[in-house]
Amino acid sequence: MSDKPQPASPTILQPTTVPTNINLPGDGNTLIAHTNAVSMSTNTINVFVPSPQPNGVMLPTKRTLNTNLYNLFVIGDETFASGHFIVPKDRALTECMIPELKAKYAMLNENAITAIKTLPSVFASENLHYGYTDITQQAYFGLVTDIKIQENGIKVHCQLLSAIPQQRLNEIAFNLAINGASSFNELNRTHWAIKHINLIEELKDAGISVLAPT
Repeated sequence: MSDKPQPASPTILQPTTVPTNINLPGDGNTLIAHTNAVSMSTNTINVFVPSPQPNGVMLPTKRTLNTNLYNLFVIGDETFASGHFIVPKDRALTECMIPELKAKYAMLNENAITAIKTLPSVFASENLHYGYTDITQQAYFGLVTDIKIQENGIKVHCQLLSAIPQQRLNEIAFNLAINGASSFNELNRTHWAIKHINLIEELKDAGISVLAPT
């Protein structure tokens, strides 16, 4: 699917200060998050994510997330099962973004990569149909753990935390600044964009819980 959705101005949301429990898929995978003091320009939360240690034991590691922004990854033929995937260079931070974010992040220098790893992320595969998908297709909420610039594209390492029915993302696309129309949107096109949207709040308002029990 090669049509290119047109950019639209996103919405800037207010921070939340409600302490949160985070449930992960599987047995015994619970994260605890809390919100630090925030300003209007910076909205952060601390989350404790299970991370493998050299001895194979999973221990909680603190990650500080900037919830003012989020990464939207859409891929075509690959899956996320391996914990990494490739985004074509000409579709990595090149489209469906406001100019300020493109200027700040698209060079993928050390500072940009460090900042990108603090953003909540949606990991999705292309819709199975134009503008919608089957009820069985899953997207994921998670984190970027590493980014490598390679000859064949941008290799993104990810940690998946919660599954999201992808059709629900189609239904609330406008609220997530996912651009396009009812017949075709960003979830129909392989690319990576950064959005100035409080993803966690918007998902919560839509009844999609990624940081608390439903």
